[in-house]
Amino acid sequence: MPDFPTFDHWFPPDQPPERRPAPAYTLRHPDEPDLAALEARLRDWSDQRGPVGPGRAWSRHVAGTSWLAEDDTSGRPLGILLGFTSPDHADEAVIQRLAVDPEFRRRGIGRALVGRFAEAQAHAGASCLTAACPPDNRQALGFFAALGFTPNAGPGSRRLYGVPAFENWDGPGEDRVLLERAISE
Repeated sequence: MPDFPTFDHWFPPDQPPERRPAPAYTLRHPDEPDLAALEARLRDWSDQRGPVGPGRAWSRHVAGTSWLAEDDTSGRPLGILLGFTSPDHADEAVIQRLAVDPEFRRRGIGRALVGRFAEAQAHAGASCLTAACPPDNRQALGFFAALGFTPNAGPGSRRLYGVPAFENWDGPGEDRVLLERAISE
């Protein structure tokens, strides 16, 4: 029948979002003024509950192991990775927080931040990257899986939302998937 709506009219086929190139950006270590300025922006970039800002201790003590992506022309922050080498497990590099401005997601900025962090940590002697995220955060789990991270399914874990996770890892009701990946230099 002419002009009769097709099935695709009501349920259009899934199309991946259009990928636009990232603006030219630089990766560098953040400093105190950067992290103070990012406090409010991190709240907008993050879906996490609770405090999202890194706090002053990050800028004073671990800024040298963290990375900031900023636009070359405007100096606008595009993303940040807060990470450190574990003081108790020197072979582990820990990604504590990773956030990219939603306007610039899916453009390789998060991947570049993790890559630069892994490279620097490999030179410092770490052999494993670790990160944690809530088991219901499919976006974060997909991102880390694409970078080769796998969930720790060791003793004490159980399947939550279909993924091996640890209940109450960060406090009551704060379940986490512990993600791991070997660093290859």
